[in-house]
Amino acid sequence: MKKALLATAFLEGLSVLIVEIAGARALAPYFGSSLHVWTAQITATLLFLALGYGLGGWLTRRPAAWKLPAVFWGAGIWLGLYPFLRNGVLGATAAHFGVAGGSFLASALLFGIPLGCLGAVSPLIISRLDALQSGAGSAAGQLFLVNTLGGLAGGWLTALVLIPHLPLRLALAGTGVLLACLGGLWGLALRRKAAAPIAPFAALLLLGLAPRPPDTLLFAGTPARVVQRQQSGVGLIQVLEAEGPNQPVYRALLIDGVTQGGMDLATGLSAYEFSSYLDDLSWRYHPQARSALLLGLGSGVLGKELAARGVAVTAAEIEPRIEAASRRWFGLPASVRVVREDARSYLNRDGETYDLIFLDVFAGENVPWYLVTREALQAVQRHLNPGGRLLVNWVTRQDGESDGLRRLEAGMAGAFGEAKIYVDPSEGGPLVNAILVAGRGLQSQSAPFPGRVLESIVPKLAALEAHGRQARLNPPHTPIGSDDFSDLDDAEADLRLEWRKLVLATMGPEVLAD
Repeated sequence: MKKALLATAFLEGLSVLIVEIAGARALAPYFGSSLHVWTAQITATLLFLALGYGLGGWLTRRPAAWKLPAVFWGAGIWLGLYPFLRNGVLGATAAHFGVAGGSFLASALLFGIPLGCLGAVSPLIISRLDALQSGAGSAAGQLFLVNTLGGLAGGWLTALVLIPHLPLRLALAGTGVLLACLGGLWGLALRRKAAAPIAPFAALLLLGLAPRPPDTLLFAGTPARVVQRQQSGVGLIQVLEAEGPNQPVYRALLIDGVTQGGMDLATGLSAYEFSSYLDDLSWRYHPQARSALLLGLGSGVLGKELAARGVAVTAAEIEPRIEAASRRWFGLPASVRVVREDARSYLNRDGETYDLIFLDVFAGENVPWYLVTREALQAVQRHLNPGGRLLVNWVTRQDGESDGLRRLEAGMAGAFGEAKIYVDPSEGGPLVNAILVAGRGLQSQSAPFPGRVLESIVPKLAALEAHGRQARLNPPHTPIGSDDFSDLDDAEADLRLEWRKLVLATMGPEVLAD
């Protein structure tokens, strides 16, 4: 009997993690996978586990023999209802409660009952084990309730206070100081007065001696000064100014060490080819475009350059610190409207249509999978005016072949009927940018691009335009992702790891110091 109870406890714990992690994936197409969504999912999990622990403690005082089977039945039946409840619950909560509140409520409605039932399992198992050694069951239920409610408070504290406002070294080391002080108080209570202050003093000393991140980094072979460094819901935001012989020559925005865009300080133009490629190809395939939606703001340089040639620009950007950095450091004009919302959430909710939609969303080196599923591309299509174009910035291997790119081109060709791919021929590294253009009746304009571009990028634009190819509708062994199943993260894992290694090799681990 004891071995069976322990095996049951093991499987209950395994099931909780499946519900928690798979549940976050279920939320992503409607709310994204930002820190706020993960916090909502984790704290909802903790809350209902806590309530389940309390319920289990109460049930241990009831004599019925059906208690343990019943909680498994309740969890199983409710999870079985998930396919029927999902779209209604997610759509309603996303429409009315925002990202943080909506994702928490959706998680509670979809997964609260099974998590509560699973939480009740542990006290019931303890109660049965208590038959061999009396005195544990009811007390354990109360203990788990209080302990897990503390975790609930800690989750929101971390997401809303510590990470946004403190460097990680202070948040983590400061927690160490708090724990050491708590140990010291217990030392005093247990009359270990001589030893009580040692650990708190040592923790404070370590905190004071903790290494600070450097103010200067080697960026693209050039010394660069860090003018902003701040944690955020999407990762570590840094703004770097690369130094020339006498003055800074360009700025770059990084998230978790990966470049998101940059600006030549002398001209105010994009210092990176991919932004110019997006701007150029959007004009070539839709020269009459008057409105644009940016899914992901980045440095804001693309939005600034589109606005400069008369396009009305809206950007969906979930992280307010990105908008603040783009306006302060990269000159994003007030005319560019920024909606503080996840890109997919905005597509699901908003009813506006646009001539151009740009998808250039990277959290570090990761593209959110839920932005390139069949349903996401259909949502983009609904937001395009007749003749509208979708443009996507992607990263692939130098030969233009990668598992992720094949999935994307198949999805775009299937959703729009036609798509073209342009792989940057000028980059010499193992990974390069690819720009994809999708829409009905694609036909490129051959006249000179009317926008402003750095002189060094002009010949690269001409070379890029000569390297376009049609997207394949059915590349071999290439599943098109959906909201229900997408293997993009797995398919791109090797490439993204290679990208991360390149970042560390060229800039050193100091680029991620906080």
